[in-house]
Amino acid sequence: MGDAITSFTSFLREVEGRVFSWRRPMEHLQKRILVVDDDQGILDSFEALLGDRYDLIKAENGYEALRILKDDPPQLMFLDIKMPGINGIDILKRLQEEKKAVDVVIITASSQESIEEEAKSFGIIDYLKKPLDIFEVDRIASQVLA
Repeated sequence: MGDAITSFTSFLREVEGRVFSWRRPMEHLQKRILVVDDDQGILDSFEALLGDRYDLIKAENGYEALRILKDDPPQLMFLDIKMPGINGIDILKRLQEEKKAVDVVIITASSQESIEEEAKSFGIIDYLKKPLDIFEVDRIASQVLA
């Protein structure tokens, strides 16, 4: 009977070591990023770049983004400006109205300075133009979610 208990205790220690060593690298997944863009290629790029290091949520439109922001807001959001329906500026307005604390980085193909100025008036942390520099995206995510 003593040998069985010793074996079982050893087994539990081994399982505990595996479970906790498996969980430690996953702690970073508590850091959530929402990417909002109507371009599936952009969403796929973010998944490839950041998906293994962060809890990455993707929204293909403004309506989906607002639902996610209402239910469980992320710490960081990469937000396209020009989308059909609810656009990025509309989402920024809603965040301000609801006093949601989300760091926002605009990602856009637009070169209109008026749009950039309007977005910056909402307190965004950065404004990136497409095509995106993956090193810049990675740097921003690492700094904000450090």
